[in-house]
Amino acid sequence: MSVRGKFMVSSVTNLSATSTYVNVKLRAVYSNSPEDNSYSAATPSGSIEMTITNPAAVEQLPIGAQFYVDFTAVTEG
Repeated sequence: MSVRGKFMVSSVTNLSATSTYVNVKLRAVYSNSPEDNSYSAATPSGSIEMTITNPAAVEQLPIGAQFYVDFTAVTEG
């Protein structure tokens, strides 16, 4: 079983002068659209924060972009 959320990139911050470490923050999406209302009813608030060292990955996470995030349990073995 998995759980799906909808998140939006809220900030992208360089943590070093060389941009080697970039902090990306996402927050749960809320709006008046029917889809967003269904997500916000189940997850009225939430955040995800990551430090990323891959510039190509950071480029795919611009501020304002929205993503579905799936949580699937890891099974041992």
